[in-house]
Amino acid sequence: MTIMRGIPLALAGSLWGALATMIPAEAGEYPSLSGAISIEIQDDYTFDSDDPDNELNDLYTTTEPFFSLALADWLAIETGLVLEPVADPDPGDDRAFEDHGLYVEELYVFLDFDPFALRFGKINPAFGLAWDATPGVYGVDFAEDYEITERIGAEAFYRFGGEAYGTHTLSAATFFADTSFLSESAFENRGDVDESDGGVSNTEDLSSLTVTLTGEEIPSLPGITYHLGLSHQAAGVTETEDETGLVAGLLWGGDLDEMFALDLVGEVAFFDNAAGVDGDDLRYITLGAGLTFGDWNIALANTWRDLSSPLGDTDDSQFQVSAGYAFSDELSLDFGYKHVSEAGIDSDVVGFLFAYAFSFGEDE
Repeated sequence: MTIMRGIPLALAGSLWGALATMIPAEAGEYPSLSGAISIEIQDDYTFDSDDPDNELNDLYTTTEPFFSLALADWLAIETGLVLEPVADPDPGDDRAFEDHGLYVEELYVFLDFDPFALRFGKINPAFGLAWDATPGVYGVDFAEDYEITERIGAEAFYRFGGEAYGTHTLSAATFFADTSFLSESAFENRGDVDESDGGVSNTEDLSSLTVTLTGEEIPSLPGITYHLGLSHQAAGVTETEDETGLVAGLLWGGDLDEMFALDLVGEVAFFDNAAGVDGDDLRYITLGAGLTFGDWNIALANTWRDLSSPLGDTDDSQFQVSAGYAFSDELSLDFGYKHVSEAGIDSDVVGFLFAYAFSFGEDE
């Protein structure tokens, strides 16, 4: 974890770019650098809301470089950076490319002794699929609530299966919330995280964990990917209880004919003592479908989020529809609409997502 110490985050991308020109990426040559960079430009216009403070236009980027520096065929140092808004817009005020901060989301050592693997450092422990796999401009929005990111710890993996049974991975992680200097951001500083801030898993000890099982390429279930997960996040100083979560997700993707392909996503997640609050039970249900025909696509998705609490119940939901065109494997443009009902406030949003991604090195 020391390769970035003392290096300002603003210079990290330039450093990695320079390394890419100096380090060979051919298989079997070490050290070698590979990676991928995703650049998204998104505009969200909330044009109708029960709360007028929600009505604004927000134009921003989410740029995510990921780099892997292989030191041997079994050893690599990997990092993921994120450039995105690190503050909410002011109520009712439009903004364009403001409040952007660059931070280190992951930075870890990866050891691969197939079928076993281990990583340790700053990690995103595996838990759930819908926050990444749901189709559409806004399909992932609610499910991102339970994505577990920016934790200090270790995660072990065991791969098993074969041609007759598919590929399966069992993983287990132990971690706590990052309270190091890496919790800050450059350009717009979001501030650092302290143990006194509270929050589940903000304990500075390895008392939180996830256990997950994922499978794909199963001959008897063509096109199916499954994910099962358990999380236990210990209470911080501001919480009264530990949070326990369960998630089950199922994806299916396949060609309907020579022109049409369909992707389906379904996931449920349950949390007991959600966010460390005694008696709060939280449930998510996400359903999504994406239809691709040639270079065009259409996506529908809906997520329900229900909170049962001694202080009262809330039922939130989000429906989205979007369509877009892929100019190439790397470049696409999508337009979307979502209707959000949250804490009794209904809002309508339209927007676009311009996405460009490329990879380099041995992972191309």
